[in-house]
Amino acid sequence: MTHFFVKQMILGPTVALRIDESEFEKLKLSREILLSAKAIEEKYDLLISNFLELEKEILSQLAEHMIFSQFSYQDMYNLRSVLNRRVANLLTSTRLYCDQIEKHVRTCMKGEKKFGKEVKAYFSDEYDTNFEYRFMEALRNHVQHYGLAVHSLSLPSKWVGENESEQMINQLKINSTKDELSQNKEFKSSVFSEMPEKVELTKAIRIYIGCFSNVHKRIRDLINFNVSLSRADIEDVIHRYKEVNAGDAIGISAYSVEEDDPSSMPIDKISILLDWDNVRLNLNGKNQSYKNMSKWYVSGSYL
Repeated sequence: MTHFFVKQMILGPTVALRIDESEFEKLKLSREILLSAKAIEEKYDLLISNFLELEKEILSQLAEHMIFSQFSYQDMYNLRSVLNRRVANLLTSTRLYCDQIEKHVRTCMKGEKKFGKEVKAYFSDEYDTNFEYRFMEALRNHVQHYGLAVHSLSLPSKWVGENESEQMINQLKINSTKDELSQNKEFKSSVFSEMPEKVELTKAIRIYIGCFSNVHKRIRDLINFNVSLSRADIEDVIHRYKEVNAGDAIGISAYSVEEDDPSSMPIDKISILLDWDNVRLNLNGKNQSYKNMSKWYVSGSYL
């Protein structure tokens, strides 16, 4: 007969808390759910961080070109090269998110396949609603299998305001062009037909990331009940162990043994702690929903 306990895995005597098989299995499932929920947040954080690095790169490069007037052919090539690298990094992280998110959601929903299909529907909603999402998905495939994303760029500037309030606005515009994409005969034809002669990537990417934000919010709402319940299950056993062990639950594990002796060699063991799940909570708080992102911009104006 198998017996189940919770205790600190340390040298020396320690208190063992007896649990039953159903609670042991529930703790295993709760841990799996929380690990998958953490994986979901980590992949979203990777995506958002790559987006932020692209935005910061654009601003940094713009400031540098504004100050040093770097407009030679080599300067412009170097600029396009670094922007292509940032865009490629971002598109890689969006693909990773799309490819792996369904399995994590299914785990959070206790293996029910219908929820994987529901997540697919979230992405389909964004695809059907937004040209920019359709275009960036096609461009991601182009970058993965054929060529680069940034084909042309410009650094326009103009004076705005009057008299003492007059300021020069400097911009960096990066584009994918229809002419360049036409060389890829595998580029998605329906998207190619609806795209203009050039697509300004800064705006398109902001809308694209906004679409992922919409999907991620729906995923959080979908899994929230099971994830919260799973954390509560682990918090409960930690609390109960503290009650029988003078408030100390550091290094505890739930485990099974073949004999009714908590000092026997475990045949199955899971660590019971929540420090790593606190990382998930921090990521959840850090990466909020980004509505109307295409309308956001950073200004260096002092007025």
